[in-house]
Amino acid sequence: MNRNTNGPAHRVAQLYTRGKLPLVIRGREFGLRDLRVILSCAAQHRLRGRTFISQEICRQLDWRQPNGWLKERACRDVLRVLHRKRLVRLPRSLVGNRRPRQRYALLYHQRIPNLDLKTPVRAQPKAIRLEFAKGNVAESLWNYLVDKYHYLAYRASVGRSLKYLVWADERLVAAISFCSPVWRLKPRDAVLEKLGVSVGELHERVINNNRFLILPNVHVTHLASRVLAQATEAAFKDWSWYYGIAPLVAETFVAPSRFDGTCYLAANWLRVGATRGFTKQGPTHRNGQERKHLCL
Repeated sequence: MNRNTNGPAHRVAQLYTRGKLPLVIRGREFGLRDLRVILSCAAQHRLRGRTFISQEICRQLDWRQPNGWLKERACRDVLRVLHRKRLVRLPRSLVGNRRPRQRYALLYHQRIPNLDLKTPVRAQPKAIRLEFAKGNVAESLWNYLVDKYHYLAYRASVGRSLKYLVWADERLVAAISFCSPVWRLKPRDAVLEKLGVSVGELHERVINNNRFLILPNVHVTHLASRVLAQATEAAFKDWSWYYGIAPLVAETFVAPSRFDGTCYLAANWLRVGATRGFTKQGPTHRNGQERKHLCL
């Protein structure tokens, strides 16, 4: 370890001697040994970039998902926290700035040129089909559609996620996704504890419906609730298959200034509370967002 009295190794040693270890980040404890592994990997593989560093750290700490995959994205989030705390020095990101909308638009026009997103869809479909959109061309289209038409646009999820394109009688009508849940939320946690789900289980047993888009040319009564019910059921099964974890509850947040959340209630979700309007920005929380309805 570096003996520089102003360096990360010295700061880690100070935390240890003052009894301030382990650190808890993203629900995982990092003690002195863990931080030494992180410092060593960051220094040894500095020229190979943050992704390789995170993968090597996961291998050495045996930090894996239940299905055996390395938790490298979570690890990179931890590395960014440690970097802000000046407990590790990270190399400059090799990815650089990206412009997702232009990238997804290019993929969309090149690969699926005949998709009709303008002709109105009004008839009740006989069948609704979900297309798994993960690590394939369908995911590129999903990213493009959500980035272009959803009011929150597309943002890469940190943690687990599943995406689906939704087809109604072979017409593309919607896109929906589920991801890891909000880490801590008092009204949700209180409800789930009453149902026997402990705080320690929450992050493994809850999934978050973070995006739900009905395409703007689709005008079909009750379609949203049908899609939501079918997609939620599929997500529970696919989450168990893909990640090796069986979720028990799904959550979502409804912005009352934009939506009533009627499709969720029609799909047998329950409104159980509201958020306080806080959003996480780096290491801090800011109370500047609209308070949203919480549904489970």
